[in-house]
Amino acid sequence: MKAGFLKSEDPTVSRLSDNRPITDCTLGKRKYRMDDFCLERNIGCESTSQVWHVTLKARPEQSYALKIFNIKKVERTNFVKFVQQERNAMLVLNNPGHPHVIRMIDTFKDQENVYLLYEYAQGGDLWEEIKHIGIPDGYIARKLVCQLLEGLEYIHQKGIIHRDLKCENIVVKDGALKIVDFGTSLFEKDVTNEDMAETSQKREPEVTCKQMSSGDSVDDCRQQFISRGRRTYRNYVGTPNFMPPEAISNIASGYAGDLWSFGCTVYQLLLGVNCFAGSSSYFISKNVVANLIEFPESFDSDAKDFISRFLIKDPTKRMNLAEAKLHRYISGTKDMAQPSGILKRFDTIDPNIRKVCCSIQEAVFDLTIKREDATEEDHQEIIDRINWVKQQGILTVADAIEFNYYRTKRLLEAEMEEARKYMNS
Repeated sequence: MKAGFLKSEDPTVSRLSDNRPITDCTLGKRKYRMDDFCLERNIGCESTSQVWHVTLKARPEQSYALKIFNIKKVERTNFVKFVQQERNAMLVLNNPGHPHVIRMIDTFKDQENVYLLYEYAQGGDLWEEIKHIGIPDGYIARKLVCQLLEGLEYIHQKGIIHRDLKCENIVVKDGALKIVDFGTSLFEKDVTNEDMAETSQKREPEVTCKQMSSGDSVDDCRQQFISRGRRTYRNYVGTPNFMPPEAISNIASGYAGDLWSFGCTVYQLLLGVNCFAGSSSYFISKNVVANLIEFPESFDSDAKDFISRFLIKDPTKRMNLAEAKLHRYISGTKDMAQPSGILKRFDTIDPNIRKVCCSIQEAVFDLTIKREDATEEDHQEIIDRINWVKQQGILTVADAIEFNYYRTKRLLEAEMEEARKYMNS
């Protein structure tokens, strides 16, 4: 790279300009244009879009998140309806807006791209904050769950089903959580009788998806089911670990689908791992349909009951959001003092211990890739690290990590046994 190209002295920031203020008296009187902005750094990338942290050239102190869709790629992959849906959903959600739902500032386009301009969440996505460890602090955890519940309640009040709720689609701004990414959302009025018909018949969900990697993105799922010819998989939407069992069978359940995903998201928030695991989307989906939910022995009993009431296979029997607000797990949060910001749950954990904890979870995930090739040494190293964390007195985190290891080990053994039976049949 040519010397001087990156203007930022911070190696984590790819600033592409000097960001020198200019005068522009037309701002606020017209649509934004791409040349109004300085690209600061890339903060997200999907198959048809990129998300950039940008600042206004005329007002460098004002930061935004700019989602850029390449028109040719969008048209070539038949993603036009997802871009339109995101824009239309945000126009509804912006009126009047909610502190726990992202706000869209403007939309504009040129010959090459469509642009959606959003408020900038400087805290990044929630998953990066909680992955591998979760939030051991029960006080902070309940406050954050309450924020998400209020945000989802507002989304539903506006007649929108999110359909891909997870920590990766939640961002942090000034200590508040905000739900983002409405590209796969659906207006409740657009759910057809045909979509709902099989739900009313209480048909047992089946695993219909093909085997894919455990790292499938929502883009992969969109493309997979767009490209299946005449068969329409309009209700198989989202991320397999968070999809309700009825969606796996391409059955709509309206707002109830979001309730299941909300339960999975709370689980992810508290433990830093997914509620449903597996080495591929096929096995993840099997575990969802079988409702294989497990919790660490030391897990908070109220939180366990709260989550479990969302993860009920029959969509009509799931706890609704009004009932959730009265649940003993969060019913007292309104009386709690509001945290000044999201407390870094690692403030009380030594950074070196945190590093080991994360390395253990990454090693556990590696087992789902190695499968039969995992060695005794791989397993023993994980066990030794877990014992080391226990010795440091971080028992809640250690218990959660140990739980995830043995849960993953059992699931992989079951997967390999199924594979052996298939090969011998």
